[in-house]
Amino acid sequence: MNDGFRRLLVLLAVFCFAFFVVFVVRKIQGGDSLMDILPSSASENGFESHQHTLRNKPSMNLKDVEVLAAINAESAALVRAVVPSVVSIDTTGIRRERIRDLYGRTWVQPRAVQGQGSGVIVTEEGHVLTNHHVIQGTPRIRLTMHDGSIHSARVIGTDPAVDIAVLKIDSKGPFIPLKFGESSKIEVGNTVFAIGSPFGLGTSVTEGKISAKKRPFSDSQVDLLQTSAAINPGNSGGPLINILGEIVGINSRIYSTNRDSPSFQGIGFAIPSNAAFKTMKDILDRGRPVRGFLGMAMEDLDPMTRKEFGYNERAGARVTAIVPNSPAMQAGLKKDDIVIRYQGKKIPSMRRLIFLIQQSKVGADVAIDIWRAGVKHNLTATIGEMEDFNNETSETEEDKVQKRLNTQAVLRAIGIVVSNSTKLDSSTRRYGVVITRVNPDSDLRGKLLMGDIIHAINGVRVTTAEDFLTRLAASASVQNTELIIQRGKSTLHITISPVREE
Repeated sequence: MNDGFRRLLVLLAVFCFAFFVVFVVRKIQGGDSLMDILPSSASENGFESHQHTLRNKPSMNLKDVEVLAAINAESAALVRAVVPSVVSIDTTGIRRERIRDLYGRTWVQPRAVQGQGSGVIVTEEGHVLTNHHVIQGTPRIRLTMHDGSIHSARVIGTDPAVDIAVLKIDSKGPFIPLKFGESSKIEVGNTVFAIGSPFGLGTSVTEGKISAKKRPFSDSQVDLLQTSAAINPGNSGGPLINILGEIVGINSRIYSTNRDSPSFQGIGFAIPSNAAFKTMKDILDRGRPVRGFLGMAMEDLDPMTRKEFGYNERAGARVTAIVPNSPAMQAGLKKDDIVIRYQGKKIPSMRRLIFLIQQSKVGADVAIDIWRAGVKHNLTATIGEMEDFNNETSETEEDKVQKRLNTQAVLRAIGIVVSNSTKLDSSTRRYGVVITRVNPDSDLRGKLLMGDIIHAINGVRVTTAEDFLTRLAASASVQNTELIIQRGKSTLHITISPVREE
């Protein structure tokens, strides 16, 4: 290489170096760092990393949200204190379904069924409160505790009308129970927590408010609490607790527009703790639910009845019949009296009055204010018990035979055939019987259709075909009888006029 060419290369190198130095100086003066100027290393897949600067301080100072922080801490402490008393329930049993083929032949086929729900321990001995529909027809019951241990349990007693069941854990205690709170003292807007095992996922806690009280349902003899705390299938039977960790309700059902696959839509319902506690005490003390009894048939007031009797007040329920030798007769109540107050409480409907009577303590004296032919009277009645009254008025064998004949005559006149429904999913919280035939000469032909599902009779839920037919015959022979039926997605109210025996 000659000297002239060597000098040219040296000058070119000096020029490039000087250009690079000037470029770097200008970049630094413009605010760039040396790392920004140098090419970054690329990953094997060609991705070039990005610079990212994270915030290292929260948006709020802890001292500025001390109240919220305290609520968070207290909510967590509350949940830690109560979840050991909540159990997950798994049930297995056999359901017998009646199958019919294309040729009209029928047979009974057993089918294994499984269910899930929740429960709450209410005694140190291991008594568990849950819903009747959670354990209905399922002889094998398995409880999973919060610590993961599994125990078998047996049914002590149930009350389908309130949808409460009492179980007993077979293992030895002591267990950690929750205390009952006063549901009568809870207010709309109070904070509550629903605890259970939705969809069998394990212990879950949701928070909400008491949205309303005294929500009536045709298939429940108690008015329910409405809550915004999320309740889903599997939550049934779990506790609704207040901020003290007390049971104020037993989660029971949800409102859903999708009957086939119900899920939470912001409206859940719970059985008030006072009603659940009374039912539990009756079952533990006497082996069955005990309800107050006065012995009178009643009906709600309609505009025509008000006009006929000259009664203009909104509250009240009319007495349509008095059972002979009943507490109502002994108290001086008469047919066509209008009950306007019970123990000082206004009576908005027949259903509310029945609930108050049934929840009254047997043997207690109760004050009843009535309206009779334009004059108000104050009466006192002593609450009896239906079971005791039935035992005292036992029938002779001849009476029993005649009663069976009369019952059959009434049912023939009504002209419908029903069977236990196998189409209802327990997650819908609905009970009932299905109409399998309406006789051609039945007076109800056109009103009732084959496939209709009857949920309640006179406001009382229906659980079995035998129970329905017994109550239907007793009611339809003496008074108007109201049926609550489901036809497709519609709920209908059908009234049956008194039926004369053939």
